[in-house]
Amino acid sequence: MKRVRLGSWVLMGGTMVLTLFIFTDWLPLLRGPAPETAEWYWPYQLRPYALWFKPVLAALLMLVVSAWWLRQPGHGRAATGGLFLLAAATFLLQLALLNADNANGRDELLNRVYSNLESGFFQPAAEVDDLHTALQNYPALMPTFSSEHARTHPPGLLMANRLTIQLLTRFPGLADRLASPAVAARCIDLWLLDRSTAVAAALLIWAVLPLVVAALTLFPAYWLARLMLPDTAVKLAVLLVATLPSLLLFAPKAVQLYVPLNLLVFLAFYCGLQRQSARWFLLSGLLFSLATFLSLGNAALALLLVVYGALHLWPGAAVNEDHPFASSWGTDYLLASLKGIAAFVLGAVVLWLFYWLGWGVPPWAIVQTGLGQHYELVTLLRRYTWWLVWDLVDVVLFAGWVVVVGFISVLRQSWRRPLTPAHKLAVSTAVLLLVLDISGSARGEVGRLWLFFFPFIALAAAFWLAEAQPGWRRQTVLVGCQLLLVFSLALAWRPVRAVAVVATRPSPVEAAAAIDSNELFGDALRLTGYTVEATDAALRLTLFWRAEAGVLRPYTVFNQLLNAQNEVVAQQDNWPVNGQWPPTCWRVGETIQDAYIIPLPEALPPGRYTLITGWYDARDGRRLLTSHGQDAITLYHLTVH
Repeated sequence: MKRVRLGSWVLMGGTMVLTLFIFTDWLPLLRGPAPETAEWYWPYQLRPYALWFKPVLAALLMLVVSAWWLRQPGHGRAATGGLFLLAAATFLLQLALLNADNANGRDELLNRVYSNLESGFFQPAAEVDDLHTALQNYPALMPTFSSEHARTHPPGLLMANRLTIQLLTRFPGLADRLASPAVAARCIDLWLLDRSTAVAAALLIWAVLPLVVAALTLFPAYWLARLMLPDTAVKLAVLLVATLPSLLLFAPKAVQLYVPLNLLVFLAFYCGLQRQSARWFLLSGLLFSLATFLSLGNAALALLLVVYGALHLWPGAAVNEDHPFASSWGTDYLLASLKGIAAFVLGAVVLWLFYWLGWGVPPWAIVQTGLGQHYELVTLLRRYTWWLVWDLVDVVLFAGWVVVVGFISVLRQSWRRPLTPAHKLAVSTAVLLLVLDISGSARGEVGRLWLFFFPFIALAAAFWLAEAQPGWRRQTVLVGCQLLLVFSLALAWRPVRAVAVVATRPSPVEAAAAIDSNELFGDALRLTGYTVEATDAALRLTLFWRAEAGVLRPYTVFNQLLNAQNEVVAQQDNWPVNGQWPPTCWRVGETIQDAYIIPLPEALPPGRYTLITGWYDARDGRRLLTSHGQDAITLYHLTVH
């Protein structure tokens, strides 16, 4: 009992100290060796207390659901229902953490996908005119992409983004509905607004998809834990995976897609070993082929599979375990395993061979170009000796103190007791970690780049933690420690920095219109009133608009002074509010005060002049019609004597 309490204090105390250092920045070296240089570092930016409420509430919800789930006996319907509740809580927690960076979580979500410095795949995909031609010339295109991420990756993610846009193009009604949130978030961005609504709709889908996939990671983690771990450790293993800081903080990023995919790769591989089934190995290889087609970094998982397979086949590492798929040793078993490995290799090259045969691009051309770009953009700029240490520091931070302590403890057990699947997984993951660290291939951003194998650390750690900290109360505390670390990193550091220009909402309307109006342009833009003041030098005009519905195009206001021959003698055209607040930014029902100063020519001939106003689309010059079929309305008559 004393050992259990001591272990609790070590786990809780270590997390508390680490959290204190993060919140106060007492130990800046935790953030990296050289701030404001080419070396990687995590910026310190403590968020205002007003932004703490939603993350705290979401973390408490996650903790309550975790405690309830741990108390449920066995793995029946309650356990299955608990998985869905945990997935929902994980999704909400990710959204709440976005609010730590931006009070408008929707805008932050979309800006992270849109920014070339963060996700980096969407804009290059949207700019592809012909996907077939792009795939044929992909190695030559890679160095030309505006995003560094796209330059170093295979075409998988670019294809997925582009195909999403093409699919939505076939369903314009659906695209229009999905586009509205994205247009509202990027309401002054002509790059997005000048493209079809299918592009904006696809932006929304790829903003939400990684969050959903990250939440669904719990299901393959649960399945794998059921096969590899004792029943007492299964739920804790799933909760440790669900509360990995890197899984929750780096949202929405493509790396979140890799996590469940790599878990499924290992799950199928493990079932292939246990069942001596070539079909499972083939499935594992096919999933591995997909994972590497999305990111070359996922190929590192092959090392973990090789080491685990070797430990499984080595008789000296075997353990007599009461397992439904336990196998007997012998020549037949070894031959079956070799056949299975051949099936895995066949599956692993399928997608690459299909790409090679279909578009004439050999796999090594993609690998050579991607690794070359990564060397120029990252490896060449960062010191190997520094990141030999900081790689491991980042593992502690973004996997969690509790998880790392449990993982190291399982590794220690591996030296003095028969190897269970959890011990084999721990040893295999440790080998992968050390090889990646010594190779210096990451050189920074480890919390993001190595997320694909962090769940394996958590699964192995749960084996020891379930023994060292028995009972649902102690294990709930462990989950709370992980959430506390997530909370500190989200509110004190800046793991994700979406560089995106956004519009600034104008001040509320203070004046009142001198003349009432009720003209509706299109189906959304209503002129409710206006004020006109004439001087010898200019016309001062203030228009009052109200949004009756959402607008998907950044229409321009035109104000023209016409002579008797309907010739323009003076005008001012721009987006409302001095060109800063187009109607794509307006909220339904809000009133916009829109002021103009229209200079008059010095030698304006005597006569009667008419001031008109209206809207047009700068992309093609098309004017919006009023509900009466007019393309402009008259506001004022000016007589010059």
